[in-house]
Amino acid sequence: MKENELIRKRSKAKSVILFITFSIGFAVSNFSQYQFSPLASEIMELYGLSQVSYNALFTAPMVPAILFGILSGVLVDRYGYKPVLGVAITLTLIGAWLRVLIPSHMLMFAAMFLVGFAGDLFMANAAKVLALLFGPEKVSVLAGLVMSISTCGLVLVMSTTSLMPSMVSAFILAAVIASVGFVLWFTMMPKIKPQQKPREVTTPNDNKSGALKAVLGNKNVWFAGVVAFCACGAMSGTGSTVPAALMQERGISSEMAGVVASMMMVGNLLGSTFTPTIANKTGKFRATLMICGALSALGCAFAWLAPEGIALYAAMLVLGFAMGSGMASCMGIAVRIRGIGTEYAGTAGGMVTTLQLLGGVVLPTYIASTIAGGNYYVYFGIIGAFSLLWVICMFLLPKYLDVKSA
Repeated sequence: MKENELIRKRSKAKSVILFITFSIGFAVSNFSQYQFSPLASEIMELYGLSQVSYNALFTAPMVPAILFGILSGVLVDRYGYKPVLGVAITLTLIGAWLRVLIPSHMLMFAAMFLVGFAGDLFMANAAKVLALLFGPEKVSVLAGLVMSISTCGLVLVMSTTSLMPSMVSAFILAAVIASVGFVLWFTMMPKIKPQQKPREVTTPNDNKSGALKAVLGNKNVWFAGVVAFCACGAMSGTGSTVPAALMQERGISSEMAGVVASMMMVGNLLGSTFTPTIANKTGKFRATLMICGALSALGCAFAWLAPEGIALYAAMLVLGFAMGSGMASCMGIAVRIRGIGTEYAGTAGGMVTTLQLLGGVVLPTYIASTIAGGNYYVYFGIIGAFSLLWVICMFLLPKYLDVKSA
């Protein structure tokens, strides 16, 4: 098989460069988005925003996945990943530099919308791209590592953004990183033709309607999507609001609130790095993720109320671990679902990511914030309650996902 021959002949250095290039494209949107978290109070004051309006601005980078996630998967399955994702990272680059101008509220929303394209569409097609570049058997582990690299950026941004000289300097840093990702993508990534896809597929159809029918009619893809919806909703809902809640409800300084929130990102890093491997190696994939869902439910509701000091840091660390475990594990499910395989991994990944980012926007902004009406206790309780749905859907996924990996 041509892909496997290319993978075997490729040098380790070249493989590392390809992995880093994909990881930067994947991470740059999250890095830019989460700069808003430590700057929440400043941004709300600058534009005169309510909590609901701020959440809408913060979650704007997730909207492209909702609108174009499935479509991007279909296009990648049909035309290849390099041109489709190349358009995405180009739009992210434009949005990142537009933010530097500190434009009006509506233009900032547009800039944040554009910033989200790379992260959203790279995430939607991660299983497909990683399978083509490195082999289907490595998708779960590599997806976790991609998430880990992205989370390292979030830890950095959450802990250092408030220490930067100005908001503009923070946005310039994000724009420079986007520029590096743009150059690397178009100079380093190989263009693999769609017809060179691997033969190990589990479905016979080879057209767009067949792909959509196979994906939309597969209940297990929907279950995986709901888990992703809840995990991303928890991550977005806590990441955007915990610093503000700590400052306004508990009187913690903005610098300390940023450090506390960064512990959540450290936990996310650990969860996304180790949980997918542990779950697959032990053959307890569903049980592991059910436990993480339960921890997410408790953590979202109560972690921010832990006593200041070591207990608060530990609570945020455990919460981040649980949410990171769910986010990373969902990325690799599509290729393993019977009836999907590598052939329709792009379309299935697009659907899961659409639901995932829909959760990141709808749950904190239009469900929790609207119902809570500024009450942080109610807000975090609602976010936590949705993680119980994550537990139920993990239980409903098929038992063959629990098979130990080699």
